[in-house]
Parts: sequence; C-alpha cells; structure tokens
Amino acid sequence: SGTGSDGTVGLRAIRAESGLTIAQAPESAKYEGMPRSAITAGVVDMIKPANQMSELLLDYVKNLTKPVLPTLETTTSQTLKKIFILLRERTRNDFSHYKDNTIYRRIERRMHVHQIESLNHYRRYLLENPHEVDQLFQDLLIGVTGFFRDPGAFEALAHKGFPGLLQDKPEGTALRMWVAGCSTGEEAYSLAILMREYLTQQKLRYTIQIFASDLDRKAIETARVGLYPVGIAGDLTPSRLERFFTKENSHYRVNKEIRDLVVFAVHNILTDAPFTKLDLLSCRNLLIYLNAQAQHQLLPLFHYAMKQNGILFLGTSESVTGFEHFFSLIDRKWKLFIRTTALSTLPNLKEFPAGLMTPTTKIPLMLKAPLRTTSPVTIPHQIQELLVSRYAPATVVVNSRGEVVYIYGQTGDYLQPAPGSPTNQLIEMAREGLRQDLAQALHQAAEEESEVVRRDIRVRAFGHVILVDLTVSRLIKPEALQGLFLVTFNHGGTDRPSGAKVSTRAGVPLKKREAVLFRELEFTKQRLKQTVEELQTSNEELKSTNEELQSTNEELQSTNEELESSKEELQSLNEELITVNAELRGKLDALAEAHDDLQNLLNSTEVATIFLDNDLHIKRFTAEAKRVSHLTAVDIGRSLADIVSKLTDTRLLDDAREVLETLVVREREVQATDESWFLMRIMPYRTARRTIDGLVLTFLDISTMKAAERVVESTQSLATGMVDTVREPLLVLDEQCRVVTANLAFYRTFLVTPIEVEQQLLYHLCHGSWDIPELRHLLDEVLPKHTSFQDFIMDKRFPKIGRKVFALNGRILKQESTQPQRVLLAMEEMRGPEGKAVESAEG
Repeated sequence: SGTGSDGTVGLRAIRAESGLTIAQAPESAKYEGMPRSAITAGVVDMIKPANQMSELLLDYVKNLTKPVLPTLETTTSQTLKKIFILLRERTRNDFSHYKDNTIYRRIERRMHVHQIESLNHYRRYLLENPHEVDQLFQDLLIGVTGFFRDPGAFEALAHKGFPGLLQDKPEGTALRMWVAGCSTGEEAYSLAILMREYLTQQKLRYTIQIFASDLDRKAIETARVGLYPVGIAGDLTPSRLERFFTKENSHYRVNKEIRDLVVFAVHNILTDAPFTKLDLLSCRNLLIYLNAQAQHQLLPLFHYAMKQNGILFLGTSESVTGFEHFFSLIDRKWKLFIRTTALSTLPNLKEFPAGLMTPTTKIPLMLKAPLRTTSPVTIPHQIQELLVSRYAPATVVVNSRGEVVYIYGQTGDYLQPAPGSPTNQLIEMAREGLRQDLAQALHQAAEEESEVVRRDIRVRAFGHVILVDLTVSRLIKPEALQGLFLVTFNHGGTDRPSGAKVSTRAGVPLKKREAVLFRELEFTKQRLKQTVEELQTSNEELKSTNEELQSTNEELQSTNEELESSKEELQSLNEELITVNAELRGKLDALAEAHDDLQNLLNSTEVATIFLDNDLHIKRFTAEAKRVSHLTAVDIGRSLADIVSKLTDTRLLDDAREVLETLVVREREVQATDESWFLMRIMPYRTARRTIDGLVLTFLDISTMKAAERVVESTQSLATGMVDTVREPLLVLDEQCRVVTANLAFYRTFLVTPIEVEQQLLYHLCHGSWDIPELRHLLDEVLPKHTSFQDFIMDKRFPKIGRKVFALNGRILKQESTQPQRVLLAMEEMRGPEGKAVESAEG
C-alpha cells in the first residue's frame, strides 16, 4: 500500500530472478497508487488482499525445495515439445531455439507459482487455461533492462566507439542505429541520450535515427509512452535526469527531444528482415539466452545489416566466437566490435534452426497428433512386412513436378544418383534407356489421369540390359496423397547380348528374337508417331505462343512508356510529399507548442480540471485535480468510479452521469475533506464537429470567498444586534426611498409589522402619514447635496398610536462605488411640559 511507484521497480527485479511477485488488491489498500502501478506494469503474478499473502509465500517457499524437472528424460523432453507447440499456436513464436536452462527455469517458476509438481500436469493446466500460456510467454521474454546498465560500457562506447564512427562522416548525414531486444526502451533511450550528449560536447550536427525492436508488444507500448517510475533516478545522474526527463507525479517522462529520436517496433530478430545500413547495432544480453545454432545465424546477419566500420555493441557475457573475420575487437572488457571488410551476404533463412519459423508457419500434422507409445512387434506384423518386402515391386512416389517424395524397395536397377549436385528429380535419376519412357508416361498420366503402362523397356544396368515393365498412375485416395504419382518398376528378365551365340536347333531362339524385335519396332513406330503428333501440336502452340509474345511485347513497350510517365509523376508526387512532410512537421511543432501553452495555461489558472470520455473514463487532468481526488499518471484510462475522491459530497458520479444524459450544465458548491471549498461545474465536452465526447469537470477554489462570506455574515449579525438594541426608531432607505430595513424600536413605536414596512415606499407607511412635502424636499434635494440633515420636526397623527412629535435626522451611508446608495433615517420622539409637540426654530 502506498502512493509511489518504487514497488514496480522492485517487483520487476524480483521477477527477473525467477521470484514470486504478489500485489495487494487495490480495493483493499489504503493507498492504491503503488499496487496499481505494479499491476499496470505487468510485473505481478498474483493480486491478493494483504491477509492472504503470507500463506501463498510459505507454500511457494516449500515448493522451491521440490525439483520439478530433475532430468531430461524422454517423457520430459516430449512434454516440453508439446509445451513449445502450445506456445507456438497461441503466440505464433517458437522458443525451441532458446537455451534449455533458460526455458527450464521459467517453466519451473510458473509451476511454483501455481504449486504444480508435475510437468505433465502443468501441460494440462496450459491446455485448460490459455491465459497461462500468455503468462509463460511473458516470462520467457525476460524483459530485464535499465537506464545505462553497465555504465562503464557506455563510457567505453562514447570514448572509443563514437570517434571512429563519426571520423569520415560529413556533418548533416543520418546516423542509423538499431537496438535489438530493447524491452521497455531504457537501453534505446540511454543510447539516444549518450549520442545527444556527445554531439553537443563535440559541437557536431548529425541526424540521429534509432530503431528499437522487441518481441514483447506490451514492452514496446511502454517504451513508446516513455513514462518510468521514480526509481530510475538511481540509474541516472542528476544532470541527465534534469535535462532529459520531466517529473510527473511519481513518474519521470522522457522529454520530446529524446523521444523523437527513437522509433519502436515489434520485431522478431530471428524471423523478420533486419534493419540495414546501420552505423551501430546494439544487441546486449540477448544472445546469452539463445543456443549456439541461433547465435551462429545471427552474427552473419548482423554483419550483413551494418555499414563498413559500423559498431557492434554486445553484453559483457557475449562474444563473436567463430566469426572473428567479420568483426574486429575495440574493447575486450565491454565487448565493442567494429565491422570488417569481409564479404557479406544475406544469410539463407532456410539454414535457420527448425524452431526459427515465421509467425505464419503452420505446425506439421505429425506434431499435432498425439505421441504414440511403442507396442511389441507381433508375428502377423512380421509376416506382413516379409510379404511386402518379397513381393511388392520397387515403387517411387513423385509430385507433379517430378520430385521424389518417397522411395520403397530396391530401385538400384532402375535409378541412380545423377552426377553433379544432389537432386531429387526422378527423370534425372533414371538409368539409360528408361528416361524417355518414364518422362512420357509421367506426362501422359498427368494429362489423361489414367494408369499408364510401358512393357519390356530395355534398360542398361550394371553392364546388362534388362527388360522393365513401368506403371505410372495418379493417386486419388487417400485425400492426403492427392496430386501425387505412383511409379512402379517390375523386373521382366535379362535380355541376352546381340552378339551371343544361339542354338539353331529347330530355329526357336531366332524366331523368338525376331518376335521381340518386331514388337520393339511396332512400339517404336507408335512412339515416333505420337512424338510427331506431339511435335506438331507443340509447333502450333509455339506459333500461337509466339504471336502472344509479340502482342505481349507490344503491351510491355506500352506499359514501359506508361511506367516512364508514372515514374515522372511519382517523382513529382515525391517532391509534393516532401513538401507536405515539411508542412506537417511544422504543424506538429506548432501543435506541440500549442499543447505546451495550453498545459501552462491550465496549470496557471489553478483550477482543478478533469476530462472524461463518454464512458466516464479519465482522459487527462491538471495538477490541481489532485486536491479533489487521489489521481496519478497511471490512472489515465481508469473509470471515475474507481478513483478515491477527497470530496465529502458523494454525488459526483451521479451528477456526471446526469449531465452526460441531459447535457445540462450542473454547478454547485462542494467541500473537500481538508475543509476547502470548491465551486464544481460539470459540463459536456463539445468537439469542433459539435459532437459530445465526454465531460469536463472543473473545481474552482472558493475557500477564500467562503471565509469572506462568513466574516460578512458575522459582521452583519453583529451590526443587526447593535441596531436592534438602540431605543430610537431607525429606517434604512434606498435611492427610491423604499425601506430596506427597520429596527425593532420602529416596529414597537408605530405598532407595525415587517411585512407592512420592508420594501415599501416611505411615503406609503402608516397610511400615508409620512407623505410630507418638506420631508420629500429634504430626502430628494437637500440630502444629496449636503449628505445629511438634522432636527426636522414632524408633528403627525399616526394610526394606532395617535399624535406624535419626532425630530428626524437623515444621513447618506458611505459605501463602495459599486454598492447602491443607502440613507439612514433616525427619529427621536419629543414631548413638552404639557405633552404638546415641540417645534423647531424654523417652525
């Protein structure tokens, strides 16, 4: 429980060492900022209330003493392969090229987390819980990084690498760099900061372009935001922290100056095409997790992707063993290398390990089928194999291109390896005398889709001429073998050499020989006739093809002219795009400046402002908003209902929903728990297109005004009490001589009520008894000029009280110029010795 984010850094470090990480459930925490930050960062294995953590930790420690992968037995190996297949099917990534120990540690960690003791049980758990496959995938990615990790390595890069890298480069050129396996971006930003510092120190001007890639999509999203916990302050010097970062609550954000230098992308270094023409390639602490075969494929790939004299930056535990001709050493301790002039070509991706497959590679059917257990060989099975080996003819299965797919039986009499590079073409492997008939039979079987038979083909094999019966048929069933051809060879005997002596007794051998020759002659005639027909057909097809080619050539010429025209248009379009790009960059700079101005304006108003979307999720807020709610940077995107408010009024959420439904602005005063007062205003958020896209909540601090009101009320109460204690009747009049207020003595003297007096004209009081011309003259003309008058004797008969004599005194009350004018009219009752009214000297 807490409001910071240091726990996120700690949990990430623990998880990197295969430890267990548990966060307190935010709803049970007094302060939810710290657990919420860890959960959002994705470094938490479990989310539990605090009172349930101890039992989980004890069970975890007990299971650590039980090895789950003791040896690599056959069963264990097969189960791991099945786990790899589940990972491949779920994530489209294969981890069979990772080192075995790395894989075992990560799988053991997940088994300890779930307290599973058997690897086979864990495989079943993966099948039943696809979400666990995602968690295992995240563990296998091993996102361990930090700002300027191994500071000595970066110092060596700046002092030994950068000078040679920039030695022959003219100023203004672009420096292309690639950070492979960047995780959450700290390594890439460190490189950008280091390069910016070096160029500033040396007073050089280059364009910096850094590509940062990783397989982990979540890590890339974090890197793009560039917001890190305050714990990074331990990895950065105070000057770097002040210059390149901005403090936002309990986080630091990378400044725009550095953020614009780095482009982040999701990329699989083992299967995707590399970034090329690189001046520097940083691949630190990635090769240590890959097996030797994968490393031997990546290092030539790095050499191919880099420019001449480009720098290769590896981790302290990595090397270029076996490829010293590709890279020369710069610093042995910190593993800095420079690319040599050795001839480099793009490595053949077919030579990559079997596990290094593209995300779209399909898993063979044989891997998806359940593994069969070996069963004892039975006598019927042995008899079946014996009969097939003795009586089944030699057979070859080929595809439509004539490539050998499968060979059964002894085919040495009919086939032999062709000289030169190894080939799997059946025609090229055919022995002398068989090739032409074999090619024709395959061609005929492909066209007619029927079985083709050639008998008594003379084939020379091992110094003898043998007669061969050839059968070619297209396979229709089973469905998996459709499109293949079955080629069968049957031995017809050995033909005797033409020069051998034959017996002439009864002339039998000679007649038999003549019959054979006659059959061969007939077959040759038929074959020649067929060949001539095919040749004529081919000639006609060639003529037609030639005409088509001529027409195609004309079309190509026309297309070429169109392409030339298109090229010019593209060049013009490219220039326009460059211009538009420059304008967009200018607009982006103007937008950034306007954003900064707006942010400073919002902060300078000291008005707490919260922006919500249509689902009442927080879009942004000002720094003052923390006075009315427990808001941090990680709360953006969360619902307003999940945020703990500091207001004593619990109707905020209901008010927001009502405004969103009615679009009527709501305004009222609310009080915070620290006794501060705010004027809350909730209004719809209207876009430039006059659509409603959420709400705007503003909280204006009126604590000072509230305090002033309390003072005014207290003063008014005091003044009212003082006036009511005066025994003489008093009236306060406005500019139109209407009664604003009267004291208690007035009501008692004239026996009237407040309803009969307040807001009434003076001259209408007591049924017109106060309508005296001389008094009108004093109030309308004398008083505005002299500000006061005294001792005006009024002798009148009043209803209810009879005849009374009063001495009136009038005075204008001094107030601010913005306040309306007020007149105080005081009266003193006068009595003579005999009860007659006393008149003034003027009277």
